[in-house]
Amino acid sequence: MSNLCTSSNTTASSTFNFNIQPLKFNNSTRNHRSRNFRVKMCSSIPQNATVVGCGSLTVDFLATVAAYPKPDDKIRTTTLKVQGGGNAANALTCLARLGLNTRLISKIADDSQGRGMLEELQIDGVDTSFIVVSKEGTSPFTYIIVDNETKTRTCIHTPGYPPMIPQDLSESSLLSVLDGASIVYFDGRLYETALVVARECRQLGRIYPS
Repeated sequence: MSNLCTSSNTTASSTFNFNIQPLKFNNSTRNHRSRNFRVKMCSSIPQNATVVGCGSLTVDFLATVAAYPKPDDKIRTTTLKVQGGGNAANALTCLARLGLNTRLISKIADDSQGRGMLEELQIDGVDTSFIVVSKEGTSPFTYIIVDNETKTRTCIHTPGYPPMIPQDLSESSLLSVLDGASIVYFDGRLYETALVVARECRQLGRIYPS
């Protein structure tokens, strides 16, 4: 993932500057120009603010093709990219790059894909100590077919195994991950575990669930 935004803090507000680059297909930008815009938050975000995320962490295999294949077709990719993905993981990566403290609740397996995802998050400054790592099984991954002709993408997701269950997150870990947190982000995945986390947020009464 590339750096898309920077932040500047003032005593009254926080301003985020975004540079959005045009999507490229076959190295062509189709005459679209990059755009710059600024978003000003209505209240200040402390530099030490902590955001907890609960949800998906995957490996994405992005294969760009000239056109989506027909049944029984055999085609070649024009480009192939492998990178970490998942809604919660992506959101926390962006926040970590903006300087916020981030902690992720998710589950992977102790395989090459899982280890690669952990390393990628750690490089960006995301706290991975609350990610459950299964000694056996497989980490979740997604094949993404990017159609250069229609400018669409098709996602084929394979969930990780074994799946995350509430018992994977001990009570002590739950209290630790929420300690000092201001916001908890849920992406709609791992809903049983997310429900446990949301209930604890409500009991604490000082954390905003998003």
